[in-house]
Amino acid sequence: MQKCLQITKNARPRTSIIYEPQGRAREYAELAANLYRGCDHGCTYCYAPLATRTNRESFHQPSVRNNVIEKFRHDAKELERVGETRPILLSFTTDPYQHLDIKEKLTRKAIDTLHYHNLKVTILTKGGKRSERDFDLLTKRPELSEYGVTLVFINEEQREEIEPFAASTYERINSLKRAHNQGIRTYVSLEPVWEPKQTLKLIEMTSDFVDFYKVGKLNYHSQKANVDWRKFRIDVCKKLNDLGKNYYIKEDLKKFI
Repeated sequence: MQKCLQITKNARPRTSIIYEPQGRAREYAELAANLYRGCDHGCTYCYAPLATRTNRESFHQPSVRNNVIEKFRHDAKELERVGETRPILLSFTTDPYQHLDIKEKLTRKAIDTLHYHNLKVTILTKGGKRSERDFDLLTKRPELSEYGVTLVFINEEQREEIEPFAASTYERINSLKRAHNQGIRTYVSLEPVWEPKQTLKLIEMTSDFVDFYKVGKLNYHSQKANVDWRKFRIDVCKKLNDLGKNYYIKEDLKKFI
């Protein structure tokens, strides 16, 4: 569910693309924008078709939202005017670096717009090398930029089956490392968790170049019944604490105490 921003106490909503996520989504960011409708990565666990009331076949054939950059620029101008300091996440219900962005380059335009208006951007993607095209923008304004990837699998056969058109796990990890080496703040979204052993190993593999971890459970797939979530919560907190990493445990997982 999306909620338009009220930028003054008495005004009607003045933004149409940048919005305040509600419910579970708000744990990841208080502001977000989706430049595309749908996503071509085809992840079988994805919640977005349900959230957007779209069947999966249609959702996996993405399109550009009408006048999206024009509206986005208007929103950014409004947010700068009121002194907004919260980061804007790209994206929740789509991937900013899906294959369609190779042609459209909307994410680059959005980053450039946010930085022009002195607004913070945080990226969340499974796009791997496709996202590296915009590292030059993120490095120009590191104080306004954060780069994150979703990591679920070490087993590449599983990854290909469940995240069929996303970049490989190792490609995403290499992009994280390159971002870190260029001075960009990095984070990893460990959500969904498919198999705890793989998640814990992913933390070990990335801890040297990741600044922050966000951990959540699997919610929209029958595989969730195969995980001892209480044990995983204990194990993942211990792992992150032992490595001295900053992290956030989402409420759905936090309740398993």
